[in-house]
Amino acid sequence: MVRYLSRNQIDVTAYDRCIAYSPQRLIYAFSWYLDVVTPGWELLVEGDYERVMPLPVRWRYGVKAVIQPLFCHQLGVFALHETPDATVLTRFLHTLYQHVRYIPSYQFQAANMPGLTAEAGQLIPMTNHVLNLQKPYTELAAGYSKGQKWNLRHGLRQNWEFTETDDIAPLIGLFRTYNTGGIGRVASDAYAKLQRLVAVLQERQQVRIRVAQRNGRVEAGNLLVTDVNRVIHLFCSASPEGRKGSARTVILDQFIREYAGQSIWFDFESPEVDSLAAFNRGFGAGPEPYVRLVSNRLPGPMRFLHQIKKRLHQTLLLR
Repeated sequence: MVRYLSRNQIDVTAYDRCIAYSPQRLIYAFSWYLDVVTPGWELLVEGDYERVMPLPVRWRYGVKAVIQPLFCHQLGVFALHETPDATVLTRFLHTLYQHVRYIPSYQFQAANMPGLTAEAGQLIPMTNHVLNLQKPYTELAAGYSKGQKWNLRHGLRQNWEFTETDDIAPLIGLFRTYNTGGIGRVASDAYAKLQRLVAVLQERQQVRIRVAQRNGRVEAGNLLVTDVNRVIHLFCSASPEGRKGSARTVILDQFIREYAGQSIWFDFESPEVDSLAAFNRGFGAGPEPYVRLVSNRLPGPMRFLHQIKKRLHQTLLLR
């Protein structure tokens, strides 16, 4: 039987053990990670934590909702020493729908794709891009696109000074100034959340920040989150000078070179933006499909009221 637990009911040791030894392991799903990106998260659990499904729960317009948080690309069902089949996934979805009637977004990892059906919701196909780093660097670099090879040669001629740092503030500053135009307004608490997450990751030695500088100024930078089975390109930013000088391309190439030959994946965390997906494919990365679950089973009048509030909120954001 699948049980629904609030945060204070969760046996964190048993839960994290399931994530750690699951073939579906993702760093986003560990309790300490979720406590930063979605405080108050809840859980579906089966057996003695043999199968779990973390839920990023928030209250939205007075309604309990499951909403995929920032800096947490994919979640889903995780099983100890096995791959959840269609029967298991269906049991978890049925229990989820019994407790939550409004799900604006919940992203199931690629490992949950076979046998996953939406039941009372809609599954929206999404695409991430990943690169298997098992090959030697020379073979990986040979797989770069013609355009990316040009970008790399161009970037290497720019005399960038590359530095590993613990300070995320310069990258956030660049992002605030130069990188929000195409994605809309970003809430200020998102940056604070990123800073808290970086601090936790630094305590665990699971984050790397590398920046490109010129004349003492940071012009670009990339942030990697590291785990035993993959390194994740979680965040990056650049000034116009940094973009023009292909600084981020050089940094990503450096990371690929450093991790080459290891049995891990480089996860580009591709957004659903064609230009960025093309940039990631340029490093030889292949598609990794996953899905976003969307479900709205609110009563008719409540759904109508929610839609009005949502439109009003969006209108205010655009002002």
